[in-house]
Amino acid sequence: MKRDLKMLVIGLDGASPILINKWINNLPIFQKFMKKGIIGQTVPPVPAQTPVAWTTFMTGKNPGNHGIFSFAIRKEGTYERKIIGPEMIKSKTLWHILTEAGKKIVTINIPMTDIKQVKGVIIPGFPSSNEGIPYPRRVKEKIKKKFKIDKIEGDLETETLERVETDPDLFFERINKITEKMAEITLYLVQEEKWDFFMPVFMALDRIQHFFWKYIDPTFQNHRDKNYYNFVKDLYIKLDKIIGEFLKFVYEDTIVMIISDHGFCPIHTEVIVNDYLRKQGFINLEYKKIDMEQSKAISYGCGDIWLNVKKRDPKNLVKQVKEYETTRNRIIECLNKIKINGRKPIKNIKKREDVWWGKYLNKAPDLITFFNIGYQAARRPLITTENNKKLYFNTNPRWSGGHDGTHDPNDVTGIIGIIGPGIPAGKNIKLHLWDVAPTILSIMNVHIPDDFDGKPFNF
Repeated sequence: MKRDLKMLVIGLDGASPILINKWINNLPIFQKFMKKGIIGQTVPPVPAQTPVAWTTFMTGKNPGNHGIFSFAIRKEGTYERKIIGPEMIKSKTLWHILTEAGKKIVTINIPMTDIKQVKGVIIPGFPSSNEGIPYPRRVKEKIKKKFKIDKIEGDLETETLERVETDPDLFFERINKITEKMAEITLYLVQEEKWDFFMPVFMALDRIQHFFWKYIDPTFQNHRDKNYYNFVKDLYIKLDKIIGEFLKFVYEDTIVMIISDHGFCPIHTEVIVNDYLRKQGFINLEYKKIDMEQSKAISYGCGDIWLNVKKRDPKNLVKQVKEYETTRNRIIECLNKIKINGRKPIKNIKKREDVWWGKYLNKAPDLITFFNIGYQAARRPLITTENNKKLYFNTNPRWSGGHDGTHDPNDVTGIIGIIGPGIPAGKNIKLHLWDVAPTILSIMNVHIPDDFDGKPFNF
């Protein structure tokens, strides 16, 4: 009979295999995973956005079967968008499945989680309305008594993110403070609570790499600012030490996993997709703004392209079937010809059915644009004017590191490390994120649902 094992999973949002390999001599715990266990890469879904990726991880499904395709979804029958939330996930999560199997769980700061009646503890991550609030009440009271707080800070506040360029010292100070406090609280709970599955997510690497990738990547001119370079490196070293602290409280019946939802690539140019769509006649303007109702196709940002389709959208500009296919093919042909300073920013443009599959495919954008490394789509439905010298693209984007703009998943892979009883040493793996949940269930000897897209890794 297969032995039941516990799982300690440590999530590092945005942890990059590129930087772990670069600084491996300074990361003794990652070295330990390499020598005594498995180390490898995770392949994120499309797009490799944090809420899409973590939902894929926790459901074992591609977006076509869990229903989360972006940070925002299109309101049915309108051209408006609304921010997504955990309540919109159209599938059971890993936490539900483990709870139904009688396992006690603790999850802390995982994006797209929310307070549920589970056998254990949940402290939701963003964008939950309950973000940072411990559940159940006894845990909230325990944390308040010990740490004098009602709510856990798992991520940077918007005000600090908006002041990165003008006050980077505050940014680094807050990053370190939040990471240290998260570590203190989670290390306390890993000892205090009874659990079969325990998982915190640390968000710091994602935030710091978006803004400061250019200081660690040699493809950027004058890239190495000693202070900023060391700030990023030191954060990896700090998290390596935190993982080492967790290992002190692990027993012989526990498997430890380190995982990130995606990695990063450099971004030096932001492409304004809607400018190109307008040039080819797919977008109409009204008072220098996009007229959503009278445009045949628009991009809301991050490479998605939506057609104005009959019976789906209010104005019915594109007839279904023949005209729909003709329009999509014309857009693909036009965008594939784009060159910026002699280079092609776009790697590929795919139809939605060639990227995703499942019962919620009709909720996906009609086309998705994949960008070459160094480029990304504008993150909002932007349009520029003819007298703007930066027409069609921006060579000074706010973020120098990206992953969701949209990129080929193999260009922004995350990391995975596994160590513990029965795990072979020195093996290298590459898993799709939807394979991780079934792998965890297999390790814990819990039945894997038949509707999963992912398959467990065979050790």
